[in-house]
Amino acid sequence: MSSNEKKRLRDRRSQQTLREKKLRHATQLEEQVAHCEQHHSDQGVQRLLQVIEGLRKQNEALLTRQRSLKLLVNSWETEIDEPAATDDSSHDLSSLYKEMSNREAQFSLQTNFNELIPQHGISNILNPPMSAAPTPPQFQSPSLEPLTAETTPLWNQIPPHTDDFSTRTMISCPWFVYPELIFPCPDTPSSPLDFIYGTKTNPLADMIHTALQRRPVRDPERLGTGWLAYHYSRWVIAPSPETYGRLPAFLRPVQGQITVPHPLVLDFMPWPRLRLNLIRRWHLYSKHRDDLFGFMACCVKIRWPWNETILERNERNELCINKAFYEVFMSESGWGLTPEFIRRYPDLVEGMDINQIMIELL
Repeated sequence: MSSNEKKRLRDRRSQQTLREKKLRHATQLEEQVAHCEQHHSDQGVQRLLQVIEGLRKQNEALLTRQRSLKLLVNSWETEIDEPAATDDSSHDLSSLYKEMSNREAQFSLQTNFNELIPQHGISNILNPPMSAAPTPPQFQSPSLEPLTAETTPLWNQIPPHTDDFSTRTMISCPWFVYPELIFPCPDTPSSPLDFIYGTKTNPLADMIHTALQRRPVRDPERLGTGWLAYHYSRWVIAPSPETYGRLPAFLRPVQGQITVPHPLVLDFMPWPRLRLNLIRRWHLYSKHRDDLFGFMACCVKIRWPWNETILERNERNELCINKAFYEVFMSESGWGLTPEFIRRYPDLVEGMDINQIMIELL
């Protein structure tokens, strides 16, 4: 062979070797991309980050457990006696109001209801309930031990909950048992009819509708309660500035909700003081929770006339929430309690202005 032929042969072998090397490299890259797409999706990474953050906050909570338990034991010594629940409808409401007014001053010194809470953790949906609680029980007044400043933004401050979402036997908030279904749901439901009649396209709205069906609730309360529960649940499952911003001011966590782990359903109450009263005395009501929530469902009302519609049609001829009705149930003053509830559970409205919260059904 001539020198030119030998050179061409060497060039062909070199080019063939280079092509084979490029092909092997491309095959390896394709395999890596396929593996990443299968095992490293955005949703999976988000959940792992939540688990890591929850474990980190759990470690911080364990460091303060001993001190908080000591404060808890001290608070039991000053705990109020058992609630005197009664069905006596003849009880004088004016004397009850006078008694509540006398308690107002003392109660206001114990709890600051208007101060938003710095929180020590994120949603513990993927963690065990009590062991992963960001902050241990603590009943002492915030003024006795000032809270330190936290760098966690308000939208990422989820109150600690005691619910066991690893089981399928939940009575309240059963939708949190299925995070894989409610996580992809939109931040805002597409139609208010989802809460009144249910839906097959939005699992979160449909499960809230099913839960409300267990109670004798009118359509205005069904829509208002469902709307608030939906947006609060979206914030808990996917905390962000947007989901937090959709919550009305009265539904956002206040001073006291963050100090004691409690059932998540208590955070849905439209009155901050009622939420804190329930949290402080949950050890007295937990065994009769179904009776309490059943009676409350009959007594919590929206200040909306019976003959006024709650829906209206937009420019696309779609049914949407009446703007005036939306403004009512998105404000704390738009909700009321019947005198029957106030008479039966006076300790739960302690520190509240009865004239403002009471509603008489005509």
